[in-house]
Amino acid sequence: MKICIDTVVLIDVLKNEFQPYQDKLYSALTAKEILIAPAVVYAELMPQFSGNTKHVTAFLKDHKIKIDPLEIDAVSIAGARWMRYLKRKSKLKCPNCGQNLNKKEHFLSDFYIGGFALAKCDAILTRDRGIYKKYFPELKNYTPA
Repeated sequence: MKICIDTVVLIDVLKNEFQPYQDKLYSALTAKEILIAPAVVYAELMPQFSGNTKHVTAFLKDHKIKIDPLEIDAVSIAGARWMRYLKRKSKLKCPNCGQNLNKKEHFLSDFYIGGFALAKCDAILTRDRGIYKKYFPELKNYTPA
């Protein structure tokens, strides 16, 4: 099975937090699942290594995670879902005063990861199901066998 690994799970490993998600990653490794992530995950990991690309690359290699480029099919899916998010976001107004409401902001990279997962993978391993559940409902969350 091809599993897309979300950045947040890798940060959990680095910070030794959210053990159940780390366990899922290590279960996937033990099961010899194919672990991949879009290039944007590499960029999101760089601050954890103070920009040292050799350390980022070594960490990913140690965890058998392959980085793939974002291709047009994944970017097209991401763009369509991003537009849906922006449309919904712009319509949120206070019922009392009519002012625009500030709702949790999502980043385009979240949509790239979701689009990548839909285009290239069988499931996603993530701790953040909110955005994926809402904007990528057909995306399967990885659970070890």
